Amino acid sequence: MRKTRKLDVACPNKECRAFNRVGLKNIVRNGKQPNGTQKYRCIDCGRNFVRTINTPFFHKHLKKSQITTICRHLAEKNGFRAIARITGHHLDTVRTVASVVAKHCKKFNDYFITELKLTPVEVDEMWSFVKKKKKIA
Repeated sequence: MRKTRKLDVACPNKECRAFNRVGLKNIVRNGKQPNGTQKYRCIDCGRNFVRTINTPFFHKHLKKSQITTICRHLAEKNGFRAIARITGHHLDTVRTVASVVAKHCKKFNDYFITELKLTPVEVDEMWSFVKKKKKIA
């Protein structure tokens, strides 16, 4: 039996008694995926999951560094074909990553506008503040 530790991961299963509760020692590490992502298992409900669930990295065969590189090139307004040449990935892969990231960003903005009841101008100001405060490596 695997050792239970206090991890900063919560069970994503809505039927589990430990749903979205962190630090209960009900999560154990359960190997890694081929792209290097850590897998976890909930002892209570038995569900296997990864930390990247509900993110653009979920169900991707690419490593996180490759996806972030593609995203950086998208932010620099490079074309899809140029990004495919630079990164060495297939054009359809670049388009798929762009589509998934765009859907995730839309969900994020919709959450700010509907749930937090912010105006689009306030959301834009917030992102400007975040971008200004970002550390340059």
